[in-house]
Amino acid sequence: MTLDLNEIRLPRDSRFLSGRPSGENARRYFKLDSLDNSDDKAEVSVPDDLYALNLSFFLGMFGPSVRKYGSEEFRRKYVFKGRAIHQKTVDEGISRAVAEATIFSQPEP
Repeated sequence: MTLDLNEIRLPRDSRFLSGRPSGENARRYFKLDSLDNSDDKAEVSVPDDLYALNLSFFLGMFGPSVRKYGSEEFRRKYVFKGRAIHQKTVDEGISRAVAEATIFSQPEP
């Protein structure tokens, strides 16, 4: 299965994917909750002409999946294809989502 981020660019010539709400909309568009509950793996195609894949967008789209699977299993389920600069955002997003999961799972004092 391929998740082509070109499909969710608005406007179509946009060079940025940003904002947690936009990432959450993309998550619904690609039905990632269902994908997370299946054995299917996905290749995420990040457009080469994209200037920025924003961290907040990544967290909106993939944060719940990272928190569900953890870093290593998430990387096995979702394979990102695109420029190295976007991979840096993916790596940072995974780290941030794992940190958020740790913060939110702490018992109250």
